[in-house]
Amino acid sequence: MKVKHLFMIVALVLVARAAVAQNKPSCRQSWMPPDTPVFCPWQAESSLSEARSYHAVATSNDHVYVLGGFRFDASSSQVIYYDSVVQSTFQPDGRLAPWTAEPSFKSARSGAAAITVGSCLFLAGGSSSTPNSLTYFDDVQYAHINPDGHLSSWATSPSHLRIPRSNLSLVAVTSDQGSFLNAVAGVTQTGADTIHLDTIEVAKVGTDCSVGEWKIASYHLKGGRSTPQALAIRNNTVVVGGWGDLDLIDVYNDVQTSAWRPDGSPSPWKVSTGRLTTGIYGHATILAEAEPKPGPTLLLSIGGQPGTGAYANWISYAYVMPDFPLPDAIGLWRIAPSGQLPTGRAGLGLARWRNRLYVIGGNAANGSYLRDVISTQFDLGTP
Repeated sequence: MKVKHLFMIVALVLVARAAVAQNKPSCRQSWMPPDTPVFCPWQAESSLSEARSYHAVATSNDHVYVLGGFRFDASSSQVIYYDSVVQSTFQPDGRLAPWTAEPSFKSARSGAAAITVGSCLFLAGGSSSTPNSLTYFDDVQYAHINPDGHLSSWATSPSHLRIPRSNLSLVAVTSDQGSFLNAVAGVTQTGADTIHLDTIEVAKVGTDCSVGEWKIASYHLKGGRSTPQALAIRNNTVVVGGWGDLDLIDVYNDVQTSAWRPDGSPSPWKVSTGRLTTGIYGHATILAEAEPKPGPTLLLSIGGQPGTGAYANWISYAYVMPDFPLPDAIGLWRIAPSGQLPTGRAGLGLARWRNRLYVIGGNAANGSYLRDVISTQFDLGTP
């Protein structure tokens, strides 16, 4: 009986070790300090059917969606904008299933923002151009997410953004008064001037995907910017980097935070003492949390452009400390010793599922546009 119990204990230990190994990849080298994340070698996933950059990416449960974007076609010297939406599924081993087409939205564009709230997928803003015109969009479209992950046809909300804007971020906000969308910053055109916005627009959303009237929030970012990476952390909106009005000067390395008010709008913005290692735009930022919780939380910023013609291939990170309020909770930004992208890129899409990151498309040096999708397992480390 004792021998039988011993075998059972050994079996349980082996199963537990296997589970730990699956959730924590063994890519940490002996020289790597424990207070840094570690990323395994990048692996190729199913590629997109066409190259695209400055597309929107959203996730819902085990599904990831890629919406819109653009590429430059050298053979015709034309910019091609997409109204297409493709979807893939995170499989149990973390790899992506082949991409499948979903219903297209109205009016092809790049620089739109997308986010899911419940069973609703929202798309807002963006821009497109022809040799003789430039269009900034103020529309908000939505699709219902079916239980199998496929989308309904798209509908256009009668409620439009107050300011047409592209290269914005959407953040989902939840308070005692309901669910809200925040449309954060971006770029627009006023006459002959290209204006980088510091405004945030707020609208309430319903479980039926309805969108209420958009209102411009009282408090603005410190510095107008396009391609800000905005995300939700602990009932705060956090904005990382972006590109301002002066092309060679206003490349921001700041991190700003704002606590949500009950009406879904931001409170006055605070600037974190922790700044990115360099100014960056066209990057992708995501929150990585321990699975299962609790555990360390990381802000990760991947790729982007520190300046005209330069493309980043590194991952910057900062731990978010659990015992401090924002923005003080955001620690020192550093560059990870592993995880360099095989190709530096901007306008990339980024998704996370459990302990794996997925980089989707983008554009790179020499005018190249990418359709590859790559993934890496990561270990958060211990701050």
